[in-house]
Amino acid sequence: KMLGRPCARMRPAFVSLVIPFRSIILHQMSSSASSSSTSDGNQLVQEVFWEKMWTKDGILQPGQAFDMGRCSPVLTNLLKQREQTCKSKDMHALVPGCGRGYDVFEFARFGYTALGIDLSTTAVHEATKLKDEISAKEKLPGDASFSLQNFYELQPPKEGFDIIWDYTFLCAMPPEFREKWAKNMRRLIAPDGELVTLIYPLGDYEGGPPYAMSRELVSSLLEPQGFESTYMEPVTGGLSHPSREGKEVLARWKVKN
Repeated sequence: KMLGRPCARMRPAFVSLVIPFRSIILHQMSSSASSSSTSDGNQLVQEVFWEKMWTKDGILQPGQAFDMGRCSPVLTNLLKQREQTCKSKDMHALVPGCGRGYDVFEFARFGYTALGIDLSTTAVHEATKLKDEISAKEKLPGDASFSLQNFYELQPPKEGFDIIWDYTFLCAMPPEFREKWAKNMRRLIAPDGELVTLIYPLGDYEGGPPYAMSRELVSSLLEPQGFESTYMEPVTGGLSHPSREGKEVLARWKVKN
């Protein structure tokens, strides 16, 4: 049985930036949420919240708070393992909660048609601006595109997404959205596609975002939707961002036949 390393009961450092804004916005938006459907109200709260996070002291800069300034090293390693699969056909990748799009660009470097979505207008603008900068320096074998998009209303390609990469998306979501998250992953994934969850932050604490994650929690969400884990191990060997060492588990999921 695969066992993870116990983690300190500490929130990631940037959580102190997040919680005051969430409390303020939830209070400010409560009247809007009650005057429309609960779902629409919650969605509006999330949109305003994340836009505030991107613009609270001017535009969030690379390397600040939850912006790591580059692609996750473990994603690069994963895509090297999948490289032959991608060469065999046009592969569609989805990165929900893409932020500045570092992971989306990495998919495109490996030949994927990659879509990054986010609720923040500023995040999508920054990702599009970065795309222009990258395109001036290198030719991407695949394609990177970005959309201001609600994850739950997203329409997948005809056959579904071949791979979905969830990193700091589930942990940013209020707990009441989790079951809906799992159901939507099942709706979006291709029959033979792969869902990859980089489970972070491992921990045992209250509140968020980021909300504490565990292998058991993610398994309890995805298994009832027909997913089974094909791989689930702690991230080691320098494949985490330095500030996240020991707090991540890479899990790969396929839909049961």
